[in-house]
Amino acid sequence: MWGFQQAPVPAASDDPAVDADLCGKTAAVVSNPDIPGSLTALQHELSKIPIAEKAALAHAQGLKPEIFNDDHVLQFLWAEKFDAALAAKRLVRYWSDRFKLFGPDKFVLPLTLKGALKDDSLALSRGYVQLLADTDTAGRAVLYLDWSSHEPSIGYSQESMHRVFWYMAHVAVENPKILETGIVLVIYPQEARLDQFDHSLWNTIADSCRYSLPISWRATHIVHPNRFFSIIHPVFMASLPQDVQDRVVVHSGTKMKVLANLLRYCLPWDKIPSDIGGCLDIEFDQWLSDRMAKEDQELLEKPSSTSSSSLVFSSVLNPAESRSSESNNAGNPLEGRALGLLSQLIQSGQTSSLPNAVASAVPALPPIQPNSFAGIDSNQLFLDLVHSSNSGQSSNGNAPGSDKRGDNSKQPAKGPKSIIKSGRKSDPRMDAAVEAKINDPDLSLVDALRQGGFVFPNIDDTNAPQYTVVDSDNVKITQRKNQLLRRLRSMKKKS
Repeated sequence: MWGFQQAPVPAASDDPAVDADLCGKTAAVVSNPDIPGSLTALQHELSKIPIAEKAALAHAQGLKPEIFNDDHVLQFLWAEKFDAALAAKRLVRYWSDRFKLFGPDKFVLPLTLKGALKDDSLALSRGYVQLLADTDTAGRAVLYLDWSSHEPSIGYSQESMHRVFWYMAHVAVENPKILETGIVLVIYPQEARLDQFDHSLWNTIADSCRYSLPISWRATHIVHPNRFFSIIHPVFMASLPQDVQDRVVVHSGTKMKVLANLLRYCLPWDKIPSDIGGCLDIEFDQWLSDRMAKEDQELLEKPSSTSSSSLVFSSVLNPAESRSSESNNAGNPLEGRALGLLSQLIQSGQTSSLPNAVASAVPALPPIQPNSFAGIDSNQLFLDLVHSSNSGQSSNGNAPGSDKRGDNSKQPAKGPKSIIKSGRKSDPRMDAAVEAKINDPDLSLVDALRQGGFVFPNIDDTNAPQYTVVDSDNVKITQRKNQLLRRLRSMKKKS
C-alpha cells in the first residue's frame, strides 16, 4: 500500500479521481446520494452473491441481528461512492474478514475497548496507530502511524495490531461526516528500525483499507523517511497496483520543506504531531482513558429496545435458491430455508461443497443453534436494513467480559461526534524520569532516564555512537530522549 511518489506539488497522478483524493477536492465526494434507491440496489446485489460466500455475514446476522441496520450498510455505500455492487462485495468481505480476525467468540461484539478489543490492550498501548485530534482542512480523519512504536517481541501478535487498526478506523467513522470525506494515513518511519517494519502486517492492513473496512481511503503520506526506506520501497513498487502507488506521497528534506509540502495536501502544521514538525502534542494514555469513559457512558445510555424489521431487505438469496429451500422442510425454521442451508453447510463441515476460492477465503463457522432464527420468514437471510437507528455498535451481553446492561439494546442516532485527542502510551519509567528531571533541572536527559528505570547496557562503550545505543527493550536512546522532551514540554504547557 505504500509505494513511492516523491511529489513537491499535488496532482502528480494522471487520474483526476486520485488527484481529487490526494488534495481533498470536492470532486471526490458524492453529493445528494439516493439513499433509499441505493439500499434497494444493494439488496439486489447481495442476492446475486453465492450463499457460501455470505456465510460469515449470515452467521453474524443470526447472532446479532440488530447490527444490520441502515447506518451500518450506508457506511459501505459511502466507501464505494454508492456503487451498490462494490458495496455489497465490501460488506460480505468485511464480515468474512472480521470473523477471521476476531474469531467466533468476539466477531459480533461491539468494537470497543471492553468488547472485541478486550484482549488487545498490549498492542493498543503502543500507540502504533493513533487518531489525531482534528481532521485535516478538507475534513478528512487523520490516522497517524509511528513505525518505531511497533514491538511485537514484547508479546502481542500481528493480528492483535491489525485489530487495533480496525478499531481506530471504526472510531474515526463514528463521525458521520468522515464517511463522506474519508481517511488519510500519515506514517512516520524516521526513528524506526528495519525490523520494525512488518511487511505482512501492512499487507493485511492495506487489503482491509481497499476491500473490507467501511472507509474511504484517500491518501497516505510518508513523512521524514530514514535510510532503510530506500531499501524497502522498491518492494512495494513491484508488488502493488498503480492506483495504490498513486495515492502515496513521500515527504523528505528539511523540516520547512516537508511542512510546506504537507500544507498543499490539506495538512497544516497545527494539525500534525510534533514528531514530524507540527505543534500537536498528543497523549495516548489520556485518550484511552477518555475513550473508555465515553464508551461506558454510551453503554449506560442505551435504551432497552429491540430492533424492528423492515421489508426492504427481505432476502439475499437467488430466487431459485429460495424456492428450493422452501420446498424442502417447510416446517423447520432451519432446514429447508436460507439460514437452514447455511447452518447445514457449517454444522456438517461440507467445505467440499463450496467453490475452491470461497472455501479458502470463508472461515469455518461454529454451529448455529436452531432457536437463533426462530420466527424468520422462509426466504430471509439478511435482516432488514432500513428501519433502525443504531450506529452499528452494540454489546453482546452474553459474551465474556461484556456489560449485560447493553444486551438487546439500541442506541439513538446521534449527530457528528468530536474526534478525541490521541497520542502515545505513557510508561511508568518515563513518568519517573519526568519527575526526576523536574526535581533536578540540571540533570542530563540520560541520567533522568536512568533514574526512571531505563537500562542502556552499551551506553558506556566509547566506541559506539550514541544514536546506536538501545535500551533493554531494544528502543534507541535518541527515541527515549525525544519522548522525555515531549513530556517535559507538555508538563510545562499544563503548568
